Amino acid sequence: MDTLFEHRGYLVDTRRVSKYSAAVGQVISDGDLVADLGCGFGILGLLCLKAGAGKVWGIDGTDAIDVAREAMRKNGYSDRYECVHEQTFRAELPEKVDVIICDHIGYFGIDYGIIQLMHDARQRFLKPGGKIMPERLRLFLAGARSASCRGRMSAWETPDVPAEFNWLRSYAVNTKYPVSFAPADIVTEPVLVGGVELGDEAPDTLPFKASLVADETGVIDGIAGWFECDLGGGVTMTNSPLARDRIDRTQIFLGFDEPLAVRAGDTIEVSVRVNHTNSIVAWTVRDPATGKLQRYTNWASMPMSVHERLKPDSSVRELNGRGRAMKVVIGYIEAGMTSVEIEQAVLQNHPDMFPSVQETVRFVKDELARYCV
Repeated sequence: MDTLFEHRGYLVDTRRVSKYSAAVGQVISDGDLVADLGCGFGILGLLCLKAGAGKVWGIDGTDAIDVAREAMRKNGYSDRYECVHEQTFRAELPEKVDVIICDHIGYFGIDYGIIQLMHDARQRFLKPGGKIMPERLRLFLAGARSASCRGRMSAWETPDVPAEFNWLRSYAVNTKYPVSFAPADIVTEPVLVGGVELGDEAPDTLPFKASLVADETGVIDGIAGWFECDLGGGVTMTNSPLARDRIDRTQIFLGFDEPLAVRAGDTIEVSVRVNHTNSIVAWTVRDPATGKLQRYTNWASMPMSVHERLKPDSSVRELNGRGRAMKVVIGYIEAGMTSVEIEQAVLQNHPDMFPSVQETVRFVKDELARYCV
């Protein structure tokens, strides 16, 4: 159900679909081979086929690929659309393509892994001289004033939260929020802080700086960020809260611990650093009155288990219980056994693999579905 509702949002965003449709009409030539990265339900591939593409490979590692497969069958495109149920970085195609298309554009453009995704796909999938959609991103920062954003950061200090958990406010302050800003929430002129040519290699971490000028005396609650992108064929798309034709995609909000008091005309120095490979975002703001620099990062909002996973570790690794169970199942697969035989063998030879027979059977079925063709 989560998959259905998530992708319904993509399908009913008429401005997004219209923008991609216009760009596809300009870029796709009759007979083109196309790779659709993270294809979801397959709407972009469908647009390419309608524009004359000879074949589309839809690549997706989630169960959305099953919907794409069925959608193409029901609409008569099964002979020209091939589903690849795999993460794009692990997928392989039988031949090079003329066009790569993708919509892994984050709230701030690059914060959903599109740089690395498109570079890898260009290196492995694209013919020399082939085309990429979208082609490039332009990124903007502005100051934001938002009571709802302020409320989300302060939600851990309300009277209904047990006092023992008030400390979670520090997590909330360091969180990257998706927000749909109203134009009135943007209280400085936006600043174009950088651009990215998609398909090119880029450093893991990209820095952006801006001098924001306050429109009026009041407070600023944090930094708003959004993108403009060139889809191809002269067609552009944006999630800017100031654009009348913006698509239905939220912007990014990076908050401050306390509202920053400013006077009309004050210049507020901010910076944002985005590691597009792991979605770590860091941001700073300098108080124009005191010169004090405030630092934040969503690293500080992550559970400690995430921190531990990302730390360098030189110790010898050992399989945990799940890993040992997977090793058993893989051994039976390599022995050429059927699904029924594997399930029976596990129950007979490894009765204590999990706390109950039901959980053992569920695990075996899940792993066979995940790793077998």
